Amino acid sequence: MLITRKKGMLCLPLLLLILLLSVTDSYASISRDYQTALNQFRSLVKNPKQARYRSNWKRLEDKFIAIYQTNPDGSYAPKVLYYMGRVNEELAKRSYLRSDYQASVDYYNRCAKRFTKHSWTDDSLFRLARIQYYNLNQATEARRTLNTILRKYQSGDKYKEARALHRKIIAEVRNSRSSVASKSTVKKKPAKSTPSKVRKTNRSSRNVALKGIRFTSSNDYTRVVIDLSGATKHQYKFLNADPSRNLPFRLYIDLDRTVPTQSVKDELKIYDGILRMIRVGKPVPSTSRVVLDFEAVQKYTVFALENPYRVVVDVSAPKDGKMSHPPVDLSKKVLVHKTKKPSRTIPTSRKIPDLVEQLGLTVKTVMIDAGHGGKDPGASRNRIREKDYVLKTAKMLGKKLKAKGFNVLYTRSTDVFVPLEERTAKANVQKVDLFVSLHINANRKTSVNGIETYYLNLARSKSARRVAARENAITEKRISDLQFILTDLMLNSKMQESKALAELVQKSMVKTVRARGWKSKSNGVRSAPFYVLMGAKMPSILVELGYCSNKTEAKRLRNNSYLNLLAAGIANALSTYRHNLKNYAAM
Repeated sequence: MLITRKKGMLCLPLLLLILLLSVTDSYASISRDYQTALNQFRSLVKNPKQARYRSNWKRLEDKFIAIYQTNPDGSYAPKVLYYMGRVNEELAKRSYLRSDYQASVDYYNRCAKRFTKHSWTDDSLFRLARIQYYNLNQATEARRTLNTILRKYQSGDKYKEARALHRKIIAEVRNSRSSVASKSTVKKKPAKSTPSKVRKTNRSSRNVALKGIRFTSSNDYTRVVIDLSGATKHQYKFLNADPSRNLPFRLYIDLDRTVPTQSVKDELKIYDGILRMIRVGKPVPSTSRVVLDFEAVQKYTVFALENPYRVVVDVSAPKDGKMSHPPVDLSKKVLVHKTKKPSRTIPTSRKIPDLVEQLGLTVKTVMIDAGHGGKDPGASRNRIREKDYVLKTAKMLGKKLKAKGFNVLYTRSTDVFVPLEERTAKANVQKVDLFVSLHINANRKTSVNGIETYYLNLARSKSARRVAARENAITEKRISDLQFILTDLMLNSKMQESKALAELVQKSMVKTVRARGWKSKSNGVRSAPFYVLMGAKMPSILVELGYCSNKTEAKRLRNNSYLNLLAAGIANALSTYRHNLKNYAAM
């Protein structure tokens, strides 16, 4: 039965139908908007290049906010709040800003408090607890959040994970208390020890010490090394210059649970090259921040080396000092296993286009690196200490190269210790044309012998991994892990040119010693991720002159005539390399 009150009014059933269609249409619109925003979130997470920009995350957050404001009590509201938390959490992973993590916490909290019976509430609480514990150093708050899950959401899909994390936090608190209790018992024995000093020792024992900061700088290249007492997490961010506030280009590195030692200055002014100043501070109590101020930046790379643990920063500046585009972070490119196109490789006696372009049609200066030295003896077997014999060979090689018209520089000319990362940095700053690192090998199997030459690339064999692990002073397992963070350092290290140089040197050494009756074995040219070659801007190789662990080969290596022949073989190869280059330039 139709019910009407006045002429011209719609009947009640028709009005209800219109309202129902309006609500349905609104729900469908929210559903479409939510799905669109969700797809954009998933795409952004999978796109590292776009995910680097804060503006992309903030635009996505605005879209979720608009959906939420349309119907803050609707069925999509808890999901939208959850993803608003996810957006800020993903942003925080890239910005390393505490404020972004806090924004994420706020959204997860709102979802959990407003929608206590929704199936996503325990997910919000668990993500909230993880951020509190891992990112905000709020173990007590994280425990309370997990307690809520354990009490109210026992049938939720996050219950087991919440229980595991809760147990982890409890165990950490108990270990901490027992450690403090045991040390407080010990403190009673010394008559003059004070409680304040004991507490200070306990606190610092859980931290890593920032021992010092070293740098090598020129007008277009800088390498900064941050020395630490142990391994720790590090994050970094590049900040553009702000002329209105008189702020230069800055790169800051945050070191988790790290405390600077007294020898580390708060500020260190640099008066040479593109590096202006190094500053050290603590943005939060548990984090040390190292800020590098630069004149200009074109490319930068941040990576960690082990044994001892240090964080290395490589920065290159435009030659004219002008910034035409944002700097490129080489640390975050995707792993690439393929080499460059064949047309860009360097045949041993054919055209050399890339090298000609980069080196001005000539090779003038060679840096010779005698491996190890000082406190680091290197391989020591059969009356051979690697550091002594490679230095002797380096000086022989230097004399021969000078006789052929090369300028020769050394990373060390005496028995001193030079860190691996400083050797390549010296070559970059001096703008040398070729870098040759000399070493002597060793193996547990005394039957293994032979000459081998390496260039920087992924290790293709177990033997190459073993050699790289020994020269880097790390385990073979770490070599496997290392390969996934070295890709861009390798792709920007004249890989193909280095391979061609290695082939010439290997062939020439073996030919030279065999011509004089020495029955030396050739193990060929190999590739591996060597610390000493990382970041080199010129063709660079590492030569293993032989195995001191093999008695026959050790006897050869103790013979000055044999070392002189190896040096001659290397010098002849470098001369041929230069000659091939000149031939191309004359074409």
